[in-house]
Amino acid sequence: MPHSTNAHSSIALTQKNQSLLKWVYLLALSLIWGSSFILIKKGLTGFGYFEAATIRLMSAGLAFLPFGLSNFGKIPRGQYGYIVLTALLGMFIPAFLFCLAQMKVQSSVAAMLNGLTPVFTFVFSIFIFRIGYKINQILGLLLGLFCAILLAMERSSTTITFNWHAGLIMLAALCYGYNINLIKQRLSHIPAFVLSTVTVSLTGLLAFFLAFLPNLASYHPSQIEWMPLLSLMTLGVFGTAIAQLIQYKLIKETSALFASSTTYIIPVVAVAWGILDGEAFNLVYALCIAGILGAVLLIRKG
Repeated sequence: MPHSTNAHSSIALTQKNQSLLKWVYLLALSLIWGSSFILIKKGLTGFGYFEAATIRLMSAGLAFLPFGLSNFGKIPRGQYGYIVLTALLGMFIPAFLFCLAQMKVQSSVAAMLNGLTPVFTFVFSIFIFRIGYKINQILGLLLGLFCAILLAMERSSTTITFNWHAGLIMLAALCYGYNINLIKQRLSHIPAFVLSTVTVSLTGLLAFFLAFLPNLASYHPSQIEWMPLLSLMTLGVFGTAIAQLIQYKLIKETSALFASSTTYIIPVVAVAWGILDGEAFNLVYALCIAGILGAVLLIRKG
């Protein structure tokens, strides 16, 4: 009998530790990604969007390349297509979209629009992966899209126009939403460390190949500003490589929607960085971020 009691206590303690660990992962990932928007902004002060994105991805790939090469053989042969797809949707394409978008969009606004990730995660879970839904989730979807469109509108004294650079961030969130479902539904059997090191290494190699194609990038070593370079390298190592490892563990050990709940904290961190850097924050922004977070809450309640 005492043995049975000890076993139950051990199981309860393990479950409690696992529950605590998933919140630690969520908080760490939110802080890292919440800081990534200001790092992109600082990187763009010394580089064009193409150079900034490739430096970020090459830094991430270089950090994980030794592990990626040793772990590649652990990927089942039938999963190679999914591996390439998750590398493209989870890192490669969004890196370029964010750098291009933030040439015309505040870092804090970029973070708010990135809050659509759980909304698109929900959309893909319904239409592609056939997961059931409730009416309050549909209401959350509509609310989130409305607030995102409102955020993307530029207002002047005479006209209101849609900022297509903001639309690029919405496209990146769309990529993230599909990728989260892809990992959960098709790649959850692969250990997080193996999956992250291989996909990050692959992304870095793709960026390295692009960086040295003629007429695409123009690097001038004699003119490099070191602070923008350091910002992008930090972004690559922490905001891409280490963040992907944490995200994969979070998706595997919880659910796709829980993993996308970093949305709640990322905008807070990014807005704080933006305000410290002198960015504007007005009532419209506050209402939109509240609306997007409300949309995520409605979706999660389902």
